[in-house]
Amino acid sequence: MTFSRSQHAGLLRCVAALAASLVLGTSWPAHARLVTDMSGATVEIKNSAAPIADLWFAHNEISVMLGAAPRIRITAENPADNPWLFKIAPILYTAHIGIKPDTASAEYLLANRIGLVFVPTASKAEELRRSGINALAAEYMTMPDMLTSLDMSAEAIGTTEAHNTAKRYRQEMERVLELLKFRTAQLHPSERPRVLHIARLSPLQIDGSKTLIDAWIQAAGGTNAATVAGNHRPVSFEQIAVWNPDVVIVDASAGDLPESSPLRTLNAFKQQKWWTNPKGVFAWDRYGCEELLQLQWAAKKLHPTLFADLDMQIAVRNFYNIFFRHHLSDDDIARILAAQPPAP
Repeated sequence: MTFSRSQHAGLLRCVAALAASLVLGTSWPAHARLVTDMSGATVEIKNSAAPIADLWFAHNEISVMLGAAPRIRITAENPADNPWLFKIAPILYTAHIGIKPDTASAEYLLANRIGLVFVPTASKAEELRRSGINALAAEYMTMPDMLTSLDMSAEAIGTTEAHNTAKRYRQEMERVLELLKFRTAQLHPSERPRVLHIARLSPLQIDGSKTLIDAWIQAAGGTNAATVAGNHRPVSFEQIAVWNPDVVIVDASAGDLPESSPLRTLNAFKQQKWWTNPKGVFAWDRYGCEELLQLQWAAKKLHPTLFADLDMQIAVRNFYNIFFRHHLSDDDIARILAAQPPAP
């Protein structure tokens, strides 16, 4: 049986309605609860099954991981940028797609009966709360804060599934960090590769210290070659040449390096220590929950002998099974590791 575009859209709406009814029928906490967001603001959440607007790109996969996909009515994400997200959570096709935090007005959210909003910044959360909307700032810059944000999100979503998933994720993150710390503890500073992380190629931008990128570089047994602080910092080729990194890791969204780029003269490029970062439901190297996979991938890339027993294919398969409740084929895994979209 085949469906027209309109019939397909109608079917998805029916699925969404059914999922919502199932969500409403689950055992949600009946009591109001106070949730403190990452800015320190405390919000009282009374409706335990409120529709969600997830307006921080990196947070959408966290909401999905915590089992809240059927409640997401508005999302900052879109299938063109992050097709794996919509593959593992196709119900998101029924949401309002591509709504940015800076363009989402309180009036728009209220008109869509949104009861819980995740945003990246404290200022946007405060703006929405002044209009009576339960908005939480979820952004983080460190590993510990990432886990705090995850726990905050689980508390806001309010289900047993969300709490259990957040707890299991924390346990797995602590296990991986302890493994990496133990195996890299005896490395001499000279054995820790100087890693440069390129966020964009045009205009040229890198990620420096005081970022989650810096945290996973160090945890994986490297040092950050950049001597500036912050995300997406503009930089010249001349400055990168002075840093002369041992390894360059490029964000998957940065694109291919032009043949004429002077970056090809770097030792890291000549010695084939120039790697494109994997990308799945979200970019592993940035601020989503696949940070857990990023740590393992980076450690194995930087220290293949120390982590010879670490099989990334198995790690990816297990992560998606456990945290996204989605089975990946061998081809799926290869595509994610190569930062490629799902097969047509």
